[in-house]
Amino acid sequence: MIGAGELTDLNSPEFMAAFAEEQQLPTEAIPTPFEGLNKALRDAGGGVGIAPTWLTIIGANPGHTKSLLALNFAAKAIEHGSSVGFANLEMSKVQVASRFYAIQAGVPVAALERGSFSPRIFETVEASRELPAIYTPRTVSTNYTDVVDFVRECHGEKNVSFFVVDYVQLCAIAGVSGSDSIVEAVSNVTLDLREWAVSNNAIILLLSQFNRSTSANYKDTPRSQGLYGSMVLESSADVCLLVDHSRVMRCSKGAGSFRSFLVVDKSRHGASQFDIPFEISMGTLRAREGMP
Repeated sequence: MIGAGELTDLNSPEFMAAFAEEQQLPTEAIPTPFEGLNKALRDAGGGVGIAPTWLTIIGANPGHTKSLLALNFAAKAIEHGSSVGFANLEMSKVQVASRFYAIQAGVPVAALERGSFSPRIFETVEASRELPAIYTPRTVSTNYTDVVDFVRECHGEKNVSFFVVDYVQLCAIAGVSGSDSIVEAVSNVTLDLREWAVSNNAIILLLSQFNRSTSANYKDTPRSQGLYGSMVLESSADVCLLVDHSRVMRCSKGAGSFRSFLVVDKSRHGASQFDIPFEISMGTLRAREGMP
């Protein structure tokens, strides 16, 4: 890393030479499913996507596709050649797998579910066995220390550097109850993962719900201040992406679709306060950027 040492003179010839050399290296950023977002992520993102060391938050109301968006981000990372650690705290491995396989292979999720499973269509999924791995925890645990341990294990044993935690409010402190435990757990897991990501050159995608007043307000576009649990979420994030529940359009034609806007409410590394229209097919669960 440039400028190692206790004191660094940014005007020194040595630092300037190291700076120029490092800035000409290819970016290690991972693309997202949305080209408009990728282009806006500058600095180490290089207009390509989410860069290592960044903490990115996706906030949304329950049932407003935050898990599906996270799975689409994971599928894009795998397509780019990066393995993924996916800590889902509310769905079983089978539920995560059926959704992820549909997105990855572009096949109807109904054909991968019990009662309507199609061996013929599943052959399409099996054809993708050579892709990088997506790891899930051995068991579902809502203890935040278990989530952090899972991230560290995936990185240490499998060299994974792209992680999804879905979702942060389910990280409860064992043996403690009440709303205060959620606030404390959200703060702890966010700070721990943020510090770990910076130290290990990793990417963390952290999913979050909104607080009650924000989630109940279907008239106004949500803001980062409405994330539930702790102001640490907003202050620690490099990028905050919020699904706008005030502008949702659901289409029932065919398999159906979910349409809304992804609000880039905060970005330390480029433009913010702009919207990206997106659509998710309820058939394949794939997300795509919509027309302006």
